[in-house]
Amino acid sequence: MIFGRNGSRSTEPPLDIVDWRDVRRFTIGTVEREQGPGAKRPVFGDDAVRVPRRDGQRRVNPPCAFVVGASALYEDRERQRLLCTVGGAEGDGGERRHVVRDADGREIGVVRRVPPSRKVFRHTWRIEQPGRPEIVGRNKWAAVSPQDAVFRAAGKFLEGVVDSGLSFGAEDADGARERTLLWLADGSEVMQSVGSGFDIRADWLDRRLAFAVALLGDR
Repeated sequence: MIFGRNGSRSTEPPLDIVDWRDVRRFTIGTVEREQGPGAKRPVFGDDAVRVPRRDGQRRVNPPCAFVVGASALYEDRERQRLLCTVGGAEGDGGERRHVVRDADGREIGVVRRVPPSRKVFRHTWRIEQPGRPEIVGRNKWAAVSPQDAVFRAAGKFLEGVVDSGLSFGAEDADGARERTLLWLADGSEVMQSVGSGFDIRADWLDRRLAFAVALLGDR
């Protein structure tokens, strides 16, 4: 049963669970139905990986996986069918390494947080998926050529952002600027993320690895 923030019971049934394998855009959160025409308040549900969509004039966020802490995702609301686990931080020299495993304990891949070479820079991310080139998550301005940066600064790149529902330099609830990352492999864009919002561009990326990155958070 879904309850509003003020504790009132929602008369709307839970949204159907989306197949995680087909997900391209997702975020992690509890808002199931957003406020909109005919709905003064959002409707909240389980903490889950959610897929932003429209239902008529209203935005909805059906779940595709359910969160348990920062270490596990389940395919069902009852948390009976494990989807994957995210291992605790390993490594030394400031690097954090998280092994992602499937329901049978087999390794799916590794997410690495790499410290910056200089204090003025922030950390970077790496995704290692067996049989695929390493994916590097870099700040959007550091990941493009100077010429491209000029065009993007002029707004040329925002068309795709509007289509995807993401925005550069988004602010969180506290007004803090969220970092936009371009996730590149062999020079091709595999994924883009702004805060907790992700937009997958490459079909071959294992969605569970992308979910793991979102669970860990850019911190």
